[in-house]
This record gives sequence, structure tokens and C-alpha cells, in this order.
Amino acid sequence: MMQIPRSGIAAASRDLSVVSNNLANALTTGFKKSHAMFTDVVSEGTGTGPGVGSQNGTMLNEVTRNMSQGAIASTGSSLDLALTGGGFFTFGDPKASGGDPIYTYSRSGKMNMDSSGAITDTSGAPLMGLSVSSNGVVGSTPQPINLISAAKGNLTNIQSISIDANGVINLQLTDGSQSKAGAVALAGFRNEQGLTAASGSKWQETENSGPPEFSGANRNGLGKINQGSLEDSNVDMTGEMLHMISAQQSYNGNARALQTSSEMLRSAIETLAHG
Repeated sequence: MMQIPRSGIAAASRDLSVVSNNLANALTTGFKKSHAMFTDVVSEGTGTGPGVGSQNGTMLNEVTRNMSQGAIASTGSSLDLALTGGGFFTFGDPKASGGDPIYTYSRSGKMNMDSSGAITDTSGAPLMGLSVSSNGVVGSTPQPINLISAAKGNLTNIQSISIDANGVINLQLTDGSQSKAGAVALAGFRNEQGLTAASGSKWQETENSGPPEFSGANRNGLGKINQGSLEDSNVDMTGEMLHMISAQQSYNGNARALQTSSEMLRSAIETLAHG
């Protein structure tokens, strides 16, 4: 009798947690909202008596991620990048020191250039790129992007940085020459839902997601790059607030049902004790 409201409270609590996380990240660049999916719990009894095979509450089935495109907002900053279409920016581990590379993946393209010429995200993780030849052919092995070589050994030689839809980085130098500094590496996955959250708006691969397939932008089904822009979160704040109200009502209703069941059970025990 008490199992159904208990499971309802647990489900509503988990739902509220997911919605709260969505709302907390509504302004996080590149964030993708999640949705809790629930399923009915059916009793495992056999036979044909009353209650056999009846609903016995609800339980969390899975939390799915909505990977739909967020709005593209112009910023005017040459190192702000937004993706239109599929794929993820690839970042290295800033603390890595040898061994197999450790990558994280994100739709957030807010970048900086550090004093060494490396392009990094706001946490200092290096943006990974691919080599590019004079005719635009992009390589396949990701390496941290660093502008120092293309800037002829001096970052003050850089007059402007241009990144095209294919992710190719072109430097305009103060001597009037131009130089290619590589191309932004994008990663695609056979199952994006299999990625696991790392931190903020970053994810890591899992066995379920499959390994990353690296490519330049605007190729192999991956999106194109918009320089001077960022992709907003895809959280609909109005929809999430309405969902939160509904989940809160469900929590409160199940809490009242649990209290009523508890009082009925206590009353029945007292009646039997004094019968």
C-alpha cells in the first residue's frame, strides 16, 4: 500500500533534480538539457488473483539528453566559435604528461589564447586541431593548436585571426603575409546519448558512445563553424519551470498519500491491538 507513493516520491525527487540542473545551466554555453524517463513497476506475482500483474509504482528508466541545436549568439570575438550541426569540439587534458591522450568533448566554443600561443578553453584545456596543407587537406590525428609557429615565432606578428566554416585557422600577419595554423578538430560519435558528463558542458566517451571519429568541420556529417559566435544552451526556461511545478505537485501529492497510508496502517494496528 505504501510502495506506490514511496516510488512516486523517489521519481518526483529525481525529476526535480534533473529539472533543477537544466535551470542552473540555462545560461551555460553549449549546455544540453536532460529529461528523466520513468516506467511503471509491475508486480511479479503469478496466477490470476486480484492485484496480480498490477501496477506497483514507478521507477526511473533513464535520463536522456536532448542534443538539439541551441541558438547561435554573435559575440564578435575572433576566438569564440559556435557549431551549427553535429559534432563536438575536442579538448586535451591540461595536466596530461605522456601516455594515451585524454580528451573531453563540448559544444562550448569560448576560447582564449595563452602566452605560449596555445588556444584553450576557459579552464585551460587545449583545443585540439588537425594539420592542414596549403591546398586545405586536413589531417586525421588531433594535436593541440598553437599559433606560435604560424606567427613566425612571435605572437605580436598576428594582426588578425580568421577561422572559416571548415575550421581552418588563417593568420593575417603584420608583414602582410598570411599563414595557416591548422584546422579545428571535431569529434563525432555513433551514439551521442552514450557520452557521460565530465564537468560543466563537457562530456567523455564511454563504451556505449563508441570511440570518437575525428574530422574537420563541415565534413563527414559534422557541422560547420561560426567564428565570432557561441551556441546558447538549449534549455527552454519557461518549459522547465512548468515542468518543475508539475514535478513538485507530484512530490507533494505522493507525500500526502504516503502520510495517509501511514496513518491508516497505524490506525489498523491500534484497532487490532485493542480488539
